[in-house]
Amino acid sequence: MATMNAQQIADLAQAALERAGTRGPAAASLARAVAAAEMDGIRSHGLIYVPIYCEHVQCGKVDGKAISEVGYSNTSSISVNAHDGFAHPAIDAGFEELIPRTRENGTAAISVKNSYNCGVLGYHVEKLAQHGLVGLGFTNAPASIAPVGGARKVIGTNPFALAAPDGEGGAVFVLDQSASVVAKSEITLHAREGRSIPEGWAYDSDGNPTTDPDAALKGTMAPAGGYKGFGTGLMVELFAAVLAGATLGKDASPFAGTAGGPPRTGQFFIALDPASFSGDGFGARMTDLAAAITNQPGARLPGQRRMENRQRHTANGVTVDDALIARIEAI
Repeated sequence: MATMNAQQIADLAQAALERAGTRGPAAASLARAVAAAEMDGIRSHGLIYVPIYCEHVQCGKVDGKAISEVGYSNTSSISVNAHDGFAHPAIDAGFEELIPRTRENGTAAISVKNSYNCGVLGYHVEKLAQHGLVGLGFTNAPASIAPVGGARKVIGTNPFALAAPDGEGGAVFVLDQSASVVAKSEITLHAREGRSIPEGWAYDSDGNPTTDPDAALKGTMAPAGGYKGFGTGLMVELFAAVLAGATLGKDASPFAGTAGGPPRTGQFFIALDPASFSGDGFGARMTDLAAAITNQPGARLPGQRRMENRQRHTANGVTVDDALIARIEAI
């Protein structure tokens, strides 16, 4: 086992992505997100995903050379066409316009189409909070959830994320949750490591509850809270696919494997400047609300465990399996 810091993780990921055929700026954008996932303890979107990213560049599921195209319909509406490239550089390009336009108008939004898996959605909205903005994000995914009462997959795990600024260049909290009980990447990770999954996470292809991750990947994901989870995923599909002009989850190729070509899924972000709505009162009320949670023994703000992981890993580094490092270096 090796111990690595964030820069070493990013360097390792970026070098592999570039060797696989990804242009430098796009590789750097994705590598920063990989490092952030490792620092936050989200291994399913960290270095373990780099060989998959590289494979998808090499097989054509992602265009590593794509350059995002940013357009505008008015002063507060921004659209980005990722042109089958990675979502991360497309989102970064859009945020370069979103942040100043939000400060100018109070509210602005960005849609991204023809993109790919954007990794940890909370990573992106936290960037908005770091600029003093409330950030709300949506991303759709290839279909894996059937409507309650139905049997055919219609929507993906479709997460949404919300981040609130703390006024000091950080976030009070980062809420990041999917329409399913658990992110599909967690089931993929269990399958890769030969571990069973808890009952209630997914169903097999016959609609029966399963603890076998391989059977779950061939079946459907369980929506969080039953019909409420499906409703949440439907809301995300409206923003990230319908409004964004991206491919519906039911028509998108899978993120896993090499078949099917580019998934062309989408993202949607809304940014709000607190001062435009609550003047200088946002900070005090946000602090009061957060304290009502953190003052209770055992209670946590959303994203608090990630932040604790980040602080610990910043101080001590991240432990990475030597075999994984060798696999990435061999790309």
